[in-house]
Amino acid sequence: MPADVPPAAVVIDAGGEPWSRVVPVLSDRVAHLPGGGLIDLVTDDAEVRAAATAWCGRRGYEVEEAAMTSGARGLRIRTGDPLPLPEDL
Repeated sequence: MPADVPPAAVVIDAGGEPWSRVVPVLSDRVAHLPGGGLIDLVTDDAEVRAAATAWCGRRGYEVEEAAMTSGARGLRIRTGDPLPLPEDL
């Protein structure tokens, strides 16, 4: 990634894990980040990247393919703004 890109708040190194094992970890990390938080999901598995891209799209998160610092492929995910709490409505 270019030097002017901020570092991710969270890095998930999925290794060779399938999407079914990655999504609970991703969901948990997203739940603990403020809106606009950055997550790097490191995986060389095209199926995991495709599933994560679709998952993020359904939630309105920005996603881009990225070369990670280790040379592995992955995704950079920017989470959306948190939903308002009921007392904020």
